[in-house]
Amino acid sequence: RADMLIQRADFAEAAGRRVKGYSGGMLRQLNLMIALIGDPEIVFLDEPTVGMDARARRRTWEYIGSLKEQGKTVILTTHYIEEAQALSDRVGIIDYGELIALGTPAALMAQHEAEDLETVFLRLTGRRIAEGS
Repeated sequence: RADMLIQRADFAEAAGRRVKGYSGGMLRQLNLMIALIGDPEIVFLDEPTVGMDARARRRTWEYIGSLKEQGKTVILTTHYIEEAQALSDRVGIIDYGELIALGTPAALMAQHEAEDLETVFLRLTGRRIAEGS
């Protein structure tokens, strides 16, 4: 299983190096592999793509999609609204610790007459999105 995860993350070259030399994005990928090593049915991911380059981020999105296809439940937190829109079957918007919206991306966008979830967020909170914070 570890070899499969290393290959899937395109991590073979880095796997032989000390973790101490990993970038922030590489550490995020390593954390994801550790979370998945036991093949859990429910996966909790906190800001899984923060600090990743575009290629690693895309691979991570694809892998999260494959987990969903396998029937796994993936719960993730993110400040990247496009990530939530692309990956989520249901989205909860939390503002100052309070759940202020919950639904499918399509339902939330329809309810708030918005083209994307970022617009929904802005309409509900009245604030700009602080990416990666």
